[in-house]
Amino acid sequence: MSIFSKLGSLLRPSAKSVTAQKSFAVEQFVYVKIPGDVGPIDRGTLFENPIDSALAIGSLGAVLGGGSSLGEERSDGTRPIEFCGIDIDTTNRDGALSILRTLLPSLNAPIGTELHYTVGSERLQDELSPEGWLLSKPRTLLHPGFGV
Repeated sequence: MSIFSKLGSLLRPSAKSVTAQKSFAVEQFVYVKIPGDVGPIDRGTLFENPIDSALAIGSLGAVLGGGSSLGEERSDGTRPIEFCGIDIDTTNRDGALSILRTLLPSLNAPIGTELHYTVGSERLQDELSPEGWLLSKPRTLLHPGFGV
């Protein structure tokens, strides 16, 4: 096999990733939006790893990844992290949401943390408030990368 063939096979999506893309179910997707300046390493240590472990216990899903959204440019040219997000593919959305509502406050997620999800064609979010979770609020914000 030539070097170009090898490179091509590495760059083409695998059958597994194509299958995963085709089987994406918006109703099984949960996006966790965490306000504040949480960088990628802290996001993984403080939130992604514990979430992934907790969901794995009940086979409720897995963390797919995450990202950071930058705020407005400052006078020095830097841009602060406005919020970070964590993408979760669930096997049981409602079970995963229940775990997240218990777990996130124990991980010191800040007030204003949101859980974005879809039920039917309705885009909803739960928001962490000082009094607890405000559930099933209408949502207008779409995922920054997937538009769901």
